[in-house]
Amino acid sequence: MVAQSWIAFWLLICMFFLIFMIVKMKIHPFLSLLFVSIFFGLASGLGIEQTLDTILNGFGSILGSVGIVIVSGIIIGEILTATGGAKKIAQFILGIIGKKKSTLGTNVSGAVVSIPVFSDSGFVLLNPIIKSLSKVGNIPYVSLATALMAGLMTTHVLIPPTPGPIAGAELLGADLGKFTIYALIVAIPIVIVTTLWANSKFLTRKYPKIMVEEDLEQSDESEKTIVHTPSTFRSFLPIIVPIILIIGQSFSSQFLSGDSLLISIIIFIGSPPIALLIGVLLAFLLPKKLDGEVTDTWVSNAIEKSANILLITAAGGSFGSVLKETNIGEFLGGEVLALGFPGFLIPFIIAALTVTAVGSSTVAITTASAIVMPLLGDLGISPELALLAVAVGSLTVIHTNASLFWMVGKMGGMDLKQSYWAVTFTTLIMGITGIIAVGILSFFI
Repeated sequence: MVAQSWIAFWLLICMFFLIFMIVKMKIHPFLSLLFVSIFFGLASGLGIEQTLDTILNGFGSILGSVGIVIVSGIIIGEILTATGGAKKIAQFILGIIGKKKSTLGTNVSGAVVSIPVFSDSGFVLLNPIIKSLSKVGNIPYVSLATALMAGLMTTHVLIPPTPGPIAGAELLGADLGKFTIYALIVAIPIVIVTTLWANSKFLTRKYPKIMVEEDLEQSDESEKTIVHTPSTFRSFLPIIVPIILIIGQSFSSQFLSGDSLLISIIIFIGSPPIALLIGVLLAFLLPKKLDGEVTDTWVSNAIEKSANILLITAAGGSFGSVLKETNIGEFLGGEVLALGFPGFLIPFIIAALTVTAVGSSTVAITTASAIVMPLLGDLGISPELALLAVAVGSLTVIHTNASLFWMVGKMGGMDLKQSYWAVTFTTLIMGITGIIAVGILSFFI
């Protein structure tokens, strides 16, 4: 085995080349992660056979653990989007909170919708609604767009079954039920602070534009379809039920003892794969008619969309396994502790640097979790706290190399400078708020 100081050096080189391949060479993260896994294994002295075995085992292990969960979550999101259920949820939340607090309602709506739906899709879906709100409520569009983006990104990185936290939990060995509870706590101050920022006089005076009539054609068309959507209650079920089951399973295993049939059932239906499959069955209740379009076409579309995420996640598992096999964690952990930083700051910084470089929160969570995994024992923090720090780091800072940055700007008719304020500066605020919340929470978990 190569000396630990040299292994650390090769890890630094690998991180540089990982970012270089993704950003400059435009090589897909799946291949980039595999290439650096191979290089790092060989450079660290694992040998050809051990490197190959470690990569394959890591790939298969994480794919087997999270594959069903990720695909099921994307199927739920696809059905909610196709049936209009996601839009119904947003309109319900906006109706409850009221037009006077439209910015808060928009933020919360984005946060709920983004649990099963990708952030990009969620913005496309809800953008017509916030354009209409801008006109009707005489609210600057940038205020609503900023709030919507913030809500979408918050739960996209924090709340399962979005792919990032699912993959991170598996890599770090975090309890998904506990993590979800903690993530909901961390999400609250992020939503509050970003709503205050979106409503700030600085932003609204700098960009006071209200949506005009010609901008509302898509919104009007969207409103006509709302009568065909499922009920609000049924729309919420595929999101809420799996989360409740996962949380229930996590805490029942700690507070209930014995081998009763009830406990066995709770543990079974609360396991993430089964809970999400139950969510899929509940999503099948949303269309008026359950036919081949729903059970085959929509599901096939979701499976195609999930392939990209699954492969990146599995490649991250390979990288994590190679890192673990080299025992680099003990060495780096000692070096980190010598610097005097709180343990939770290291995962945050790694994830923030990664997302700023590559532009994908999912890639940032997967990569950062793989790097942090061997450090856990020396950082002195729980897997759940480490994942929280990675998650909030993965939204700090989003800029021009992220698709969401351009989507928010282009769909809102913003120039580049305005997009920086609405997206980049907002995600900086989100990251700072999030890591402060994680730091406070660290005293209790």
